[in-house]
Amino acid sequence: MAKGRSKNKSNRSTQSLPKGIPLRKTSTSNSKLSSTSPFEAGRATKSKHQVHNRGKPSAPRSTQSKLAEAISRRKSYLSALNSTKFKSNEFVDRRIGEARLEREGLSKEDAMLKRIVKERVRRSSKRMKFSLDEEGGMGELTHGGKTIDESYKPNSTDFLSDSDDEDLNKIDTQLHFGGGKFDSLNAKESGAYGPSSGGGNDLGTAYRSRREELEDRIKRKKMEKAEKMKRKEDQVETFETMDESFGELAKLLQFRDKEQERVERSEKKKKGELSAEDVEMDAWDKEMKTYLFERKVKATDRTKTPEEIAKEEADRLHELETRRMARMNGDFDQDDLSDISDDEMDGKRRKRGKKVEKKKSKEDRGLNAEELSDSDDEEEGDDREVRFTADGLVYIDKDGKVIGKVGEEQEEAAGEDEEGSDEGSHSSEEGSRDDLGGSDDEASAAGSEDDSEDEAQAASVKLTKGTKVQGNYHASEQYGGKENWFSGVITAVRTDSDGKRVYDVTYDDGDFEEGMSQENVRPLPKTKEELEKDKAKLSDAAMAKRKKQKAKMRAKDSIPFVFEVPTTLDALHDMIATHASTGADVSLIIQRIHKANSVRLNHKNKERMQNFYDVLLRRFIAVGDEIFISGHGGPDLERYQQLDALTKVMYAMSQDSPECAGAVWSRRLGVFQNAHAKRLRDVEVNQLGDACKGEFSAWPSTGMLFLMRALPHIFPSSDKRHPVVTPALILLGQILVQTPVKSQYDVVVGLFVSGLMIEYSKEAKRLPPEATAFLAGVLRLFADEPDAALAVSPLPSFGSGNSDLSLELRKELSSSRAKNAAPLSLENSKIQGSSNPSAMLNFTLHLIRHLFGIFGKTDEGPEREIFSEIMQALLCIDGSRKDLPLPAPMKNAIADTARIASSTCASEGLRKPLQRRKGATAKDLAIRTLAPRVEDPDRYSMSKDKGKSQLQAEHDRHRREYKREKKAAMRELRLDSAFIENERRKAKDATDSKAREKRHKNFAWMEMEQATMNQQVRLGGGLLSGGGVGAAKNKARSGKLGIKKGGKF
Repeated sequence: MAKGRSKNKSNRSTQSLPKGIPLRKTSTSNSKLSSTSPFEAGRATKSKHQVHNRGKPSAPRSTQSKLAEAISRRKSYLSALNSTKFKSNEFVDRRIGEARLEREGLSKEDAMLKRIVKERVRRSSKRMKFSLDEEGGMGELTHGGKTIDESYKPNSTDFLSDSDDEDLNKIDTQLHFGGGKFDSLNAKESGAYGPSSGGGNDLGTAYRSRREELEDRIKRKKMEKAEKMKRKEDQVETFETMDESFGELAKLLQFRDKEQERVERSEKKKKGELSAEDVEMDAWDKEMKTYLFERKVKATDRTKTPEEIAKEEADRLHELETRRMARMNGDFDQDDLSDISDDEMDGKRRKRGKKVEKKKSKEDRGLNAEELSDSDDEEEGDDREVRFTADGLVYIDKDGKVIGKVGEEQEEAAGEDEEGSDEGSHSSEEGSRDDLGGSDDEASAAGSEDDSEDEAQAASVKLTKGTKVQGNYHASEQYGGKENWFSGVITAVRTDSDGKRVYDVTYDDGDFEEGMSQENVRPLPKTKEELEKDKAKLSDAAMAKRKKQKAKMRAKDSIPFVFEVPTTLDALHDMIATHASTGADVSLIIQRIHKANSVRLNHKNKERMQNFYDVLLRRFIAVGDEIFISGHGGPDLERYQQLDALTKVMYAMSQDSPECAGAVWSRRLGVFQNAHAKRLRDVEVNQLGDACKGEFSAWPSTGMLFLMRALPHIFPSSDKRHPVVTPALILLGQILVQTPVKSQYDVVVGLFVSGLMIEYSKEAKRLPPEATAFLAGVLRLFADEPDAALAVSPLPSFGSGNSDLSLELRKELSSSRAKNAAPLSLENSKIQGSSNPSAMLNFTLHLIRHLFGIFGKTDEGPEREIFSEIMQALLCIDGSRKDLPLPAPMKNAIADTARIASSTCASEGLRKPLQRRKGATAKDLAIRTLAPRVEDPDRYSMSKDKGKSQLQAEHDRHRREYKREKKAAMRELRLDSAFIENERRKAKDATDSKAREKRHKNFAWMEMEQATMNQQVRLGGGLLSGGGVGAAKNKARSGKLGIKKGGKF
């Protein structure tokens, strides 16, 4: 091989083609011979224009390398930016070679060489080859042929160029060889303010020229300002002239008659000829205007959870109870007494002594603690009134006469209660009674607020001579016990032969009456002015003391806010007897028990509240039974309001713990089922009768019916299958079908049960056949031919054995002359009334019309079969019986019901007969496949927007892009912040290490100096002071320096 030839040069064969000719890759054998043409690869390797981030086919596509490059670029940029941050004296040096000089350590010679090369390239002829300048200049800026500054002069010696050799030599000579005649020549050519303009060179001339120039400038500015003001005035005048002439132009124009358009629009609106667009716009305008009148409120906080609401309510009750107990104990340290008014009378508080006396009287009579009062006592209490007199509590009748003292009728009442206990055996089956609903004596003893005020005032004021009073004028002579009270003054006070105190009263009109008894004289109440004067006399301390006394008495008389959970009915009745005096108080106590011991406060209360739920059910039944015996109970007892309050509490407890409520209701329904089965067995032994007269009846009590009425308000009744409502509905149907009917009470209870079944099933539109059959049976009781009608009754309870009951009902109905039928009631007194048959028939017709309204007419037409029994029963009441005619209101009601029934059950043709069910088809018997449903693979796409509209897909795509960009920006910010924090810490560590090193160096030098000083002191240096402790100095003086304590060196 020849010298100088490359060792790696490949030998070319004679068959090889010249270089640069592309070859086709036909097989693997000649693949080594093929090479890429530079013409084909040029497009992939070299781009014509540099485009940022454009990928090249030949460039390696490594995601990791690209990410690393991007991170390194970002770090370098952030580091440079961070180094110049908060530094105003640093900038980026963009001179040629300076950046690489610092970064790569480029030498100054190389940097200067790069600058020279750059300048030569700029001035090269190749660069100016395609210049459009005719003179072929260097392309300097000419600024349009104008000077940049007014101070520029063509012959200025300050502007230099390469061609001005003479000026350059002149300046060079002046700079190097200044002084002498050069300075004098310079002074001649230029004045104090530069080169002269041909005038004098003194300062005065220059000052005068400068002043004239400023004055000319000021005058020119003033003239410009005056011209500007004049132009503005002319413009304003022109606008005003145009505005005035616009009226004449406007008359020539034709505008729309909007009034005529409004009239035409209103007429079209009345006729209903508006277009759909106009109707839509009217609706829109109307809705927008309604928003203007809506109440605007501020945004509130989030809705509180039931647990938070229960906790707040319990905390409030505990706080009130704490304040009440503190007031009872006389502790008013943190009490502002804001709820105690100044003019509140002491007579408004309750009298607890009466309740205690009532309780003792009931115990003496031998009544059960759970038993409610008898109806006879209640009726008697309605005619009596309890008043507090000098002789104590007495009963006063409607005529105002004293009947007797409270407590004298205990023996008589005990005898009446013993007789009434036998009659009340029916109501004791479902549950015991409460002592609250007893007689009205307790409520009347409490009295109204006005009576209590009068009694308290009468007890506190002593009637003496000269006292202003009110007298019942000649009470013994008044007809019917009428009272006439007149104002007067007591003139004398004496005692009669019976030892009673009597008064002589002189009335304000001059009349006089002697020997007035104490019940006919009462003190005159103070006027408002007198009360204000008395109030003004009291000092602040006295008012505060009086307030505290009132607060203490009110705390003793008020009902506690927190109660323990009563787990038995006896415990609840004891609690009610101690703290309650009215039905409202009972409801309040039950509500406070629930709020203070809710399950939402503590899950440990679940067992106690479950027992309390059962107690409430038994209490509900007891109050409902008492409604049948004694009625509503007046404004003091309000038994219906008590049932409403109990229903609300039971609903709230069911929401707190549905499992416990369902368990309690299921157990109670089982008790009802067993009790009903027992009554049906007792029918064979006991003789059936009227429950209103105390006889045996197989129908349930009214308390149980009221409880079943409250059930759909507590649990949903529209469910297809419910663990509580469904068994209750089955039980009601069993009661309707199996229980025999022997009296009006049985019919009333059956109608109530039928209404309950319709109420249960109306939401789900499930027809109860038991209810329709019972309603048809009730209609047959009022038939003109009862024997024939009852013989074909669908229910065995309405058989031919009820002919006597049917005759009795028809007689009472025909004898009724009322224009309107009375409402049906479950109270004993109203069931036994003469208007009960008309109420029964009217309620039955009402339920039938309600059934037709609920189910109505369907396309299939099954109404004939469903209501066939009711239609046949309606035909039995045609009013053809002359001896027992129907009242006119009943005839009208029957006619209306028949007309509704005929319109509902009418059909144009015969309904198709019912067919047997066909066998299941192969499709019904086939097993449902669980294979996944796969789309067509040819048309399958991985798009997330598949199945969406174009607008929705675009919206979702933009949302995803925005989300990705946001995440990327957040990621970049996190990386930047982490990098900046690391750089900051590194810089701080470097600064701290430098300072630490310098500090350690100083410490080392100081320690070295101190060690040298200590050594000189130990050697006994007389000129040195300090160094070590005082013992070293003493040793140095004694010559024992260096000797240890033991005497050794």
